[in-house]
Amino acid sequence: MLVLKSEEIYQGNLILVNRNYPVRYRIGEQDLRPVFENQPEICMERESAQMLQKLLKKLSAVEVNRDKAKRRNDRNNGHEYGNVNVVEKNPEIVGVSGYRTREEQVEIFEDSLKENGREFTEKYVAFPDHSEHQTGLAIDLAENREEIDFICPEFPCEGICQRFREKMAGFGFVERYLKEKQNITGIGAEPWHFRYVGAPHAQLMQQKNMALEEYVEWLKQFQLWQNPLSLYLPKKEIKIGYVRAQGEVTKIDGLDAWMGGGQKVKMEVSGNNVDGFILTCTRGELE
Repeated sequence: MLVLKSEEIYQGNLILVNRNYPVRYRIGEQDLRPVFENQPEICMERESAQMLQKLLKKLSAVEVNRDKAKRRNDRNNGHEYGNVNVVEKNPEIVGVSGYRTREEQVEIFEDSLKENGREFTEKYVAFPDHSEHQTGLAIDLAENREEIDFICPEFPCEGICQRFREKMAGFGFVERYLKEKQNITGIGAEPWHFRYVGAPHAQLMQQKNMALEEYVEWLKQFQLWQNPLSLYLPKKEIKIGYVRAQGEVTKIDGLDAWMGGGQKVKMEVSGNNVDGFILTCTRGELE
């Protein structure tokens, strides 16, 4: 039997944080991890940090191979670089802001009010206790430039930044604040702000073009016992089910049968920060 306490509604990769649903759980320092070796101050929740590191490492390897191919092609076309090293260079994607304490969010919000005014601030800076940065699941990234704006960093839709977007869902990340979803999220377009929701949820959100607000609501139709969402992939099967919280304690029995048994089974539980829990079961090839 799985026993979930009411406070667990406010924890997990799929919690919805916005103007209506504040951060209700404060992540502990032991659960934070630096993302960038040369930027130890930029941290995320442990799992999301690990997945972002894997994504950036994969992109870096692709860029190195791309540069090597370019050098071979240039040599074949009679252009020699001699001893110039075109592969070794500074990281093309850098961190701007990861996990923030409430105190840091207050300071950022108040500083922006003074420097940029209320309209700009409320469009691009979340109110304290309503910022995803306080969960450890969100990060602002930038293309590595000499000057980087802390509030609105550049993360263009081209080059390695765009290749990051093309691969991010497979590593559990989504671009949280899209221009076309502004009326739903209440936040202006932020092409630099990325949120970890995990797999397969990032792929589903991307496929269905849903903001997290829409996705959390959409999942409620897939009741755990009545009609869970089933996804059949080449080497795995995934089941997703929603359970509404039942007061102080929610008890879920019979999960072994629901999961299907077997050795290669992984169960993940996340609150939605609204009214219940989302269970994600993966059978087959586990990452």
